[in-house]
Amino acid sequence: MTEQLNTDRTAEYPLECDHCHYPIPGEAEESDDGRYCSNACREAADDGSTMAEPSAYKRVVTGVEPIDSLVPNGVPADSLLLLSGDEGTRRTELGTELAWRALERGEPAVVVSFANPPTATLERFYQNGWNVLPALENDRLRIIDCFTYRLDDRDEFIEQRNAWTEFVGEAAEDAIVEVRDPSDRREVTHSVQGALDDLEMTETGLVTIDSLDELESLLQQQMVHGFLKDLRGMVCKARFVPIIASSAAMDEADAPHAEYAFDGIIDLRLTDRLAPDARLKQLAVRKLVGAQFLPQWVTYEYEPARGLFAFGPNTDARQLYESGNGAVQSNQHSHR
Repeated sequence: MTEQLNTDRTAEYPLECDHCHYPIPGEAEESDDGRYCSNACREAADDGSTMAEPSAYKRVVTGVEPIDSLVPNGVPADSLLLLSGDEGTRRTELGTELAWRALERGEPAVVVSFANPPTATLERFYQNGWNVLPALENDRLRIIDCFTYRLDDRDEFIEQRNAWTEFVGEAAEDAIVEVRDPSDRREVTHSVQGALDDLEMTETGLVTIDSLDELESLLQQQMVHGFLKDLRGMVCKARFVPIIASSAAMDEADAPHAEYAFDGIIDLRLTDRLAPDARLKQLAVRKLVGAQFLPQWVTYEYEPARGLFAFGPNTDARQLYESGNGAVQSNQHSHR
């Protein structure tokens, strides 16, 4: 009877390997100090090797409400994700918020900026009410500057900065990695790798790329895919650090390439189907390798400091806005 109970309990609660912490699918390899799924794990443990719990580094809860509502168990940390959406969907704010949520968790972040100079990239955080000065001082944020050296007169650009921009630029000076030739994908890749090494980013933090559209203006599409493939292998797969890249919505001709290049695609769109006199923003997960996700659209809005938030189908979208200025009302924040 006891043996039967033990068998049933093992079937319901499978044993975990004391080294890799994954379920043991068959008979355990046992030793004096534990049970293991394989000889490799037992020998590694005998040599003093230890592994963190898988959930500690292989899943990321982003902290962005609309995404987390669709991916309740977290995004695999070895993912290259694409944010695909047209203008007006707050795609840029979403990329900024994902980096901020990592910093808020105490993790490092690397922002690869093709579309803006570093001060403008940092200003995106401040426009949302997110102060990144402590992260700069604590060496948890890097900006890979793929913009400044493309200017015709970068010295004049620096001289024309106002007092605030000059202050932010000086405060971030040690956190900015300048890329002299953004059209050289190897230089960009090495700059990202160097930033990750400096911040000791393995199994922690994330990388964002602000605009694949700007990158495609510098490189041919085939070279962009090669660049993404290299980063995916060296950052996502080797270090378990996710990369989130942003791009305008792709047409059907580009879709097969996206399916090949990315582990996950998050679509953002504007729609007037729910409220004919209002263009609402919606978000859905098109694909996400290695994770369960809800196959539905989530309606969302944006507010400085709060970021993106979801609201349900029973909410009157017009009630979310104050008359005349489009600002979100503070008393309508609940997620229904």
